[in-house]
Amino acid sequence: MNATGAWDRLEPKLAATNARVAALESDPSRRNSFVAYTMERDSAYCDLDGERLLMMSGYSYLGLAGDERVVAAAKAAVDVYGTGNHGVRALAGTIPLHEELEAEVARFAGRERALVFGSGYAANVGTVGALVGQGDTVLIDKYDHASIVDGCRLSGATVTRFRHNDVDHLERRLKAAAPTGVRLVIVDSVYSMDGDIAPLPELREVCDRYDALLMVDEAHALGVIGKTGGGIEEHFDHKVRVDVKLGTLSKAIPSMGGWIAGSHDLIGHLRYAARPFLFSAALGPAQTGAALESLRILRREPERVTHTQTQAQRLRTRLNDAGISTMDSTTAVLPVIAGSDDAAYDYATACRKAGVIGLPVVTPAVPNDLARLRIAVTARHTAADIDFAAEAFLTAAAQTGLI
Repeated sequence: MNATGAWDRLEPKLAATNARVAALESDPSRRNSFVAYTMERDSAYCDLDGERLLMMSGYSYLGLAGDERVVAAAKAAVDVYGTGNHGVRALAGTIPLHEELEAEVARFAGRERALVFGSGYAANVGTVGALVGQGDTVLIDKYDHASIVDGCRLSGATVTRFRHNDVDHLERRLKAAAPTGVRLVIVDSVYSMDGDIAPLPELREVCDRYDALLMVDEAHALGVIGKTGGGIEEHFDHKVRVDVKLGTLSKAIPSMGGWIAGSHDLIGHLRYAARPFLFSAALGPAQTGAALESLRILRREPERVTHTQTQAQRLRTRLNDAGISTMDSTTAVLPVIAGSDDAAYDYATACRKAGVIGLPVVTPAVPNDLARLRIAVTARHTAADIDFAAEAFLTAAAQTGLI
């Protein structure tokens, strides 16, 4: 069989992707994607080709990646349960650690029950598909994560977008929505590329007015906002609640997996109706043990959250006072705006030469002319680290013409 013709049709797409990457990373010094960093276990520094650099674009908000207690918990789980499970959760794949982890997640989220998926992406896709379908309407923020967008598209529901954090626009969209079927509004708590927070009280009010359910993705909120890192409800002093609460175990919690928390009936439904959960292998023992111990540490050590919040504000103030935009960020995520895709790569390269890793995010992940370095402050960053990073960012900005 000759498939040459089929490959010829595909070749332009492959060539376009590879050409774009080659243009952005035209020199080894400009390589910023798929780079293998060796992180130090007890600091925010990493090794890259024998050079010690300060990592300022990692997701370990609580500084628990490499924590000896978390590592010990992962090893202990492997000692008892081995390196994998015996199938999907509905059959032979469930182990006692899964049930312990789900109970801890439910407790932390303030809900009756929780369910743990193999990834946060799977949790979003599976949950959306289990809640809405043909005849239903789902309304999503323009900046919602790709997993939310994909889940909505795959669900078969009517999908409508509203402007970022614009509750008035959401209300107009809801007013124009079909009068029948389920209405589901989905937002991120903390937006991963902008670092701003969803206006939860106003969202709750408009959802109630139009009989819509409110689902919130806490991926970048858990361990980041709220006095104890409890997420968006704690951030707003528990004055309002969301209907469906979802998050990940791979950011502030240094493991793998995603979670959904809600009522007893909701979780009972998702166990059988969320296809990425029902038909995927169970979360591995090591990842389950690490996630469980990390949540317990977060409960015992809320000072990690306070430290991260304080240092993030220090860095934001330093950058803003020098004329560098971080947009509407109020969290540990700081978008340092460069402008064009090339400008973001130039800036990242200059930062690395100054001793700091600040990784660029370019189109289509962000809008045209808003390419940026996505900076994240963690509990591992000391005050001295923040001062060093600020100086590196300012020096690189001057060298590349950003200030």
